Amino acid sequence: DVKGLGFLKGKVIRFQNDGHLKVPHMGWNRVDFSDPGDPLWSGMPDEPYFYFVHSYYPDPEDRELISATTDYGSPFAPGIRSGNICAVQFHPERSQDLGLKFLKNFAEAAG
Repeated sequence: DVKGLGFLKGKVIRFQNDGHLKVPHMGWNRVDFSDPGDPLWSGMPDEPYFYFVHSYYPDPEDRELISATTDYGSPFAPGIRSGNICAVQFHPERSQDLGLKFLKNFAEAAG
């Protein structure tokens, strides 16, 4: 019930600890890109793995904003993009070479 910055409409949902999933979610997960042609994902393999450390995930009202999906018990959106707004749930700084590639792509896209 906390208001965010208001840039994008939606919710932030806590993962449910149902005895099968650990919360916080920590570890490597595969990320699937909604638009592999997006410059942020340039040079990435088809099934990249990124490192996650989180207990919550975004659930945007506008499903078109989802730029990436991951499964942790059920699918969620670890990537959202709207114009020049980009947010990712994974930790690029912990995601080794692919994380560095993402940060490079982000810097190049930002100009």
